[in-house]
Amino acid sequence: MRMDGKKVRNTMTTVREAGLSRPEAGLDPRLTSNGATKEVEECHVSQKLAVLQEESLKPIKEDLAEWIARTLGIEITTDDFMDVLDNGVYLCNLAKLIQSKAEECVRNGDYTEPLPKVSLKYRNNATPGSWFARDNTANFLNWCKAYGMADDQMFETEYLVSHTGEKSVLMTILELARIGYKFGLDPPNLIRMEKEIEKEEEVVEVKPQKPTGLDAEVIPIATTENVFDLDAEVRRIAFLCKCHDHVKKLGEGKYLIFGKVVQIRFLKNRHLMVRVGGGWDTLENYLIHHRPVQVFEHKRLIVGEPPDIGNKYLYFKSKYKSHAQVASEQNGHAH
Repeated sequence: MRMDGKKVRNTMTTVREAGLSRPEAGLDPRLTSNGATKEVEECHVSQKLAVLQEESLKPIKEDLAEWIARTLGIEITTDDFMDVLDNGVYLCNLAKLIQSKAEECVRNGDYTEPLPKVSLKYRNNATPGSWFARDNTANFLNWCKAYGMADDQMFETEYLVSHTGEKSVLMTILELARIGYKFGLDPPNLIRMEKEIEKEEEVVEVKPQKPTGLDAEVIPIATTENVFDLDAEVRRIAFLCKCHDHVKKLGEGKYLIFGKVVQIRFLKNRHLMVRVGGGWDTLENYLIHHRPVQVFEHKRLIVGEPPDIGNKYLYFKSKYKSHAQVASEQNGHAH
């Protein structure tokens, strides 16, 4: 039976409706245990989670910035990433370069399928935030679509021009790099890792070893001596996130996390990255956002309404620490 989304309740809402925080009991239902209003606390948690999300994007942005700098011969860093790209010119340059590589592959017989007939025009002197910047970006996205990029892999024009959707921009550029790799363009490190994983999965594997849990032992912090020990760093982060019982090694770079098999790789020997669907995430962010929850279905009778229509709601009970607790703890560590 389809649930009414408006009747999905989180834990705090359920507790309040159960009468455990009533004004007549001398408690203001708007106050949390530390005296702050729920609105203030929720705002703080949202801000903290946004910071965590931004931190998880840094390795990807760093890798793509280095790739763009190397490919186009320009200066671009993680600090000015969006500022450099927001008029669409360099993205169009990348597309033009990939198109020339594709045409070269066809001439050499390395690629036999017909190429899209698309003309990419743009203004090199477009001012950031201007209509011409938007036109450049829209033309770039049209080119991406012609070369097979799906709609859900492309950012909205305003995301780049107004700097409002950095994650979507990064994912589009990552997909652009995959298209370039198909035609022989030197890829970012993340794409290299993807291809390594694909080759490994193509090889007929011998019988995998029995999964081993992360035993309760002291895990050393990565140093220059053991920085290349991927498993040691995975174990260290799992212990820090207090979910080591749910992280099991299956093979080299392959782990079972919360019941799901994932591939983990070192990016530039600094960042532990998890292969997630068609993209990547940092291991720490992956663990934080994939904590399982227990879900219970409850039925509430409402006078005047049929007992089986629109009266069900869900009660979520976190089996691990909630995002709010994680954000609160990390904020405490920051101080």
